Amino acid sequence: MKGLGIGAWAFGMGSERYVSDGYKPFIPLEERMRRIAAIEGLDAVEICYPNDVTLDNIDEIRQMLDEHGLKVSGLGVELVCDREWMSGSFTSPDPARRAKSVQLTCEAMDVAAELDVKTVSIWLGQDGFDYAFQADYVQAWKHLVEGLREAASYRDDINLGIEYKTSEPQMACYVNSGGKALALALETGKDNVGVTLDIGHAFNARENPAEIAAILLSSKRLFHLHLNDNYSWADDDMPIGTVHFMQFLELFYWMEKLGYDGWMSLDLYPYREDPAEACQTSVHFVKKLMEKARDADFQKLVEENRAAGSRAIRKIYQLILGE
Repeated sequence: MKGLGIGAWAFGMGSERYVSDGYKPFIPLEERMRRIAAIEGLDAVEICYPNDVTLDNIDEIRQMLDEHGLKVSGLGVELVCDREWMSGSFTSPDPARRAKSVQLTCEAMDVAAELDVKTVSIWLGQDGFDYAFQADYVQAWKHLVEGLREAASYRDDINLGIEYKTSEPQMACYVNSGGKALALALETGKDNVGVTLDIGHAFNARENPAEIAAILLSSKRLFHLHLNDNYSWADDDMPIGTVHFMQFLELFYWMEKLGYDGWMSLDLYPYREDPAEACQTSVHFVKKLMEKARDADFQKLVEENRAAGSRAIRKIYQLILGE
């Protein structure tokens, strides 16, 4: 693993549908970086194109990063949070919107290269449908494959990570599972199209994160990781480990076993609490579970008791709790 970062949006205003202007004041990006740098155990920040960084302000962003001792763990391309995307991005029936989606993605790849970032993440939250009979599924899939293939062909030194999600903002997103994201990546025929795995989105899709991560890793298509937790019915973006424990332990076990060598970013959205506290809690949890996943006694216990069912879980708990 290269290191652990945090999405700059964690220090946002905490806007939501009931309190649209948020629970907190707006904080400029440089101040967010200063606060992130003060969190023990974080190495990097994840930012978005063009909201946070463009080729026009990249020197200013580099100066901020250097001043605060941070790297960039990932770069997202913004294709969701503006009304212009209400008909979709890569799947929009409007050719101009589809062309702009490809253009913005290519521009983001250029920025990523300048910042020494390997993966540009693409969240397709507006690409989907609300009602039956609303969508042309075949045409939408064709547009997705063609658009992503075109963007990926722009430069092969930068990866495109498809971030799947079951719903939101659209009621039903086209790319709604790890399996479908993998199928889409493979159909492009481009080795630099893969998956950004958001653990909270995997929970929403009723997936076991360790299983889908292992499949993606073995297929060489796991490009980036977003870490967060939720109660499985919504994308809560809670601190890691506040709901699921064993699932994260198993995830880190398989990441270690299969040799994941990319970045992990905390993807948190603490509406009402201090984001620094939420981040520090998550960092502590991740570091401790990564230590356990690397522990030879733990690995041996897992291998020897793989088929033991609940007895294996009991042994794992005994090892963790020191009983």
